[in-house]
Amino acid sequence: MPNQGKRRRTRIPTDLLAAAGALCLSAGVVLAAPADPGPRLDQQALVRTLSLLRPDYPLYISSVRPLTPGVARRLYMALVRPGATDPAGRGSAPNAGPGARNDIVYDEASIATGHSVAWRSLLLEHEYFHARHMAGATLLPVVRDGVPEIERHYNEAAAWGFNVAEARAGRYPGLSPDEFREALDRLGEHYAALRAILKDSDPARWSRISELLLRPETLLTPAGATPSEGVRLSAASHRERSTP
Repeated sequence: MPNQGKRRRTRIPTDLLAAAGALCLSAGVVLAAPADPGPRLDQQALVRTLSLLRPDYPLYISSVRPLTPGVARRLYMALVRPGATDPAGRGSAPNAGPGARNDIVYDEASIATGHSVAWRSLLLEHEYFHARHMAGATLLPVVRDGVPEIERHYNEAAAWGFNVAEARAGRYPGLSPDEFREALDRLGEHYAALRAILKDSDPARWSRISELLLRPETLLTPAGATPSEGVRLSAASHRERSTP
């Protein structure tokens, strides 16, 4: 989840806002790594927070750890395969498939500076959603069909939609209006980008995707349950496999 600072407001479709009201893989933009390591976060406190929010997290997440010093990226959090050090590096993409577990890495300065404690909870749930998705424990098929932009916008629109739904339900007490707006903006941007790619070029596929994204409150299935077979995005998306 990249750290994007001040953001341009994106108009979100009325039907998407209505669905959210009824209700990373990263979160942020890439910036130069700061020379000063900045504020420190308590790693164990983050793990405790995640455990309180989602007691089943060990099924999908193997560790929560800070970015390795010297990694030339600045973001909020990212999901990477176990042991990976650079979210942008070759071989760092998260594992996917039944039983997949991955690591959450985070940038301490980005999270600790200018944000509420509630924002940390939102970010942890954002990566938890990605981790469950990669493990096949949501209603979303895992897309691995060779189109990175579709995959990225699809994954992020789903995860931000989930966050917005949870925020509206009061799951992140203390979240500031600006923080909620940032989550809403990111949802709108990824949804709009995905629609621009698919709506005219592949309307049938867009219809299937948008049907799922408009119901973020229904995306999580009980731990261990089999994801829905009712909506497939493509033949390739149904083949769950580890990322090479």
